[in-house]
Amino acid sequence: MDATTDDHLVIEPSVLYVGTPVYLVVTENADGSPNLAPASSHWALGRMLVLGLESDGQTASNLLERPQLTVNFPAASQWRRVERLSAVTGRDPVPEAKSGQYRFEPRKFELAGFSPKPSELVSPPRVREAPLQFEGEVRRMTPGVDPGYFMVEVEVVRVHALAELVVPGTDHIDPHAWHPLIYSFRHFYERGEHVGWTRTSPIAPGPPDTSEPVQDASSAPRRPSVSPAVPASPLDELDRWEGFGGTWALRQLDADGAIVSLCRCDGGEEVSRIISADPDFLAWAARQELQP
Repeated sequence: MDATTDDHLVIEPSVLYVGTPVYLVVTENADGSPNLAPASSHWALGRMLVLGLESDGQTASNLLERPQLTVNFPAASQWRRVERLSAVTGRDPVPEAKSGQYRFEPRKFELAGFSPKPSELVSPPRVREAPLQFEGEVRRMTPGVDPGYFMVEVEVVRVHALAELVVPGTDHIDPHAWHPLIYSFRHFYERGEHVGWTRTSPIAPGPPDTSEPVQDASSAPRRPSVSPAVPASPLDELDRWEGFGGTWALRQLDADGAIVSLCRCDGGEEVSRIISADPDFLAWAARQELQP
């Protein structure tokens, strides 16, 4: 293919949802009951979230009057519960633009199979089953260029995460453990395999290798490089960690198995653990020095 050939097509897709995590936003109705709604348009910077929310929905109506909310991120395995909310609205009567496609439903938690959990700093509840939950205060709502949406700027005032998502002894989310539900061009996806990290990652074993893989002239056009698949055994995982420049320490060895801390190369901060009763892993651990 020469330099004058364009291998891209000019298209007019109906949506531009290239792929972002789904979130469930909970706001408070005038009668004090919670309204639950799914969305995917958002981005984060520092402690702020910017949400894209439909202007004729109950969520936006509630936030204009009561500017508190929770933003809850479901796991990929919960996509069916999320989809149960796709054809209902908390607005009564149903807005004209949604008539025929949506129906009024005041009991959205029950419909989806989720349950509310009290928040600590804001009035709307969290979604108990969501692995990652943010409590937030709306700082500004700006009408969009298209009057059909608001840009809602939210300050996150508290974060709740399942214990298994957190790197032990830190405030860091373990990205290897977190599997958000991704919404891309009206389809739901799992996150996919780990392919790399940014140089500012606080839990990576070292700086990323950004060199492109070497390919011979007969190979296919170059694609983005990916890391090897998830290791098949604990020893494979340990070898891969050492290959990244990370260090490790044997923390526990007993009849129930072995625990090995995976640590950064610059100071030894633990970022993850291998916990296994694999026979080969136990035999290896038995030859190591315990560092409780």
